[in-house]
Amino acid sequence: MTDDRRTAPATVQPLINALTKPAGCAAWNESEWDRLIPLARNARLLGVLAHRISAAIDLAQLAPRVQRHLQAGRLEARYRRQKTLHLLHAIAPLLHGHAGPWVLLKGAAYIAQDLPIARGRLPSDVDLMVPRTALDGIEQALLGAGWEFEKTDAYDQHYYRAWSHELPPMQAAGQALELDLHHTILPPIGRIRPDTAGLFARAVPVPDSPFHVLDPLDQLLHAVVHLVHDSDMVGRLRDLLDIDGLMRLAGLAQRERRARLIERADDNNMLRPLWLAASLAERWFATPGCADLTQEISAHSPLVRTSRWVMPLASRVLGPPPLDGRPNPLTPVTGLLLEARAQWLRMPPWTLAYHAASKVLRHLRRRDSPAADTPA
Repeated sequence: MTDDRRTAPATVQPLINALTKPAGCAAWNESEWDRLIPLARNARLLGVLAHRISAAIDLAQLAPRVQRHLQAGRLEARYRRQKTLHLLHAIAPLLHGHAGPWVLLKGAAYIAQDLPIARGRLPSDVDLMVPRTALDGIEQALLGAGWEFEKTDAYDQHYYRAWSHELPPMQAAGQALELDLHHTILPPIGRIRPDTAGLFARAVPVPDSPFHVLDPLDQLLHAVVHLVHDSDMVGRLRDLLDIDGLMRLAGLAQRERRARLIERADDNNMLRPLWLAASLAERWFATPGCADLTQEISAHSPLVRTSRWVMPLASRVLGPPPLDGRPNPLTPVTGLLLEARAQWLRMPPWTLAYHAASKVLRHLRRRDSPAADTPA
């Protein structure tokens, strides 16, 4: 039987070591840097790595070419942070007159709060959650201001509006990032249906801003379900690093704080994903308090351990691909299994069957259409 206590694969370990013990990078040789920099770039963590290393050591100790790579990571992160703030500044006037609170999620929320996990981050979109009653009006305001949906196919529009927790991604001229407009944090027809009214009621205002963010416990639980419940986990090391950072901020080394988190997760039917995320964080990053947290969740709800089969699969796909370009032949199969699991959790069986059949039919139609034979 596969050991569910396995840690990060050896191929990813240099990046884990550098992220968790950046001061040690001062003694690294050229071959170690030649492995680390591509790993960090492939994992979209070069900016985070650069920030952590620069905070731990004097970069002048490093070879000039290493300094250049790290500086490039920091510059790209600074650019993306500015573009995030620019997008928020641009859409804020469009939200006035519509019901709030307007709640920033994930990377945009971390940046707005200037959390440690935002430093060096490379966001590609902005996630904003608004009350369902305000969604149509805000959508029309955005469309009137030049925002457009990336996916205009009738089926895609139906999928997002009928079964998803968000509208299709939107883009606008002059904006480098996408905008994802949510009305809750998980698909409303999925296995977990969080108390969305409670999420809005507990939301915390961002100082000197029209926006709110989730309450810290809700913010952590959202990061948890985003990774281990609503995704295939392929290449999602950055998301696990976010969870590690949010758990450290939550002070889970203290028993009473773990108890509050367990209570909140139980109220929202999130104990199983919380156990999985804490298990991964403890094994990959030795996150303080996670070993106790998993034991306490197991004592509170013993059935959570039935999900331990996910652990070895997640460990196979979470990190960036190997540098030699030769992935393990089992990795694609693992990704498909985890994607099937995510879809199963996202929809009831009859909806999933309809959705899967529709995807197959649409793929066949595109393949057989004359346009498919036209060179790009």
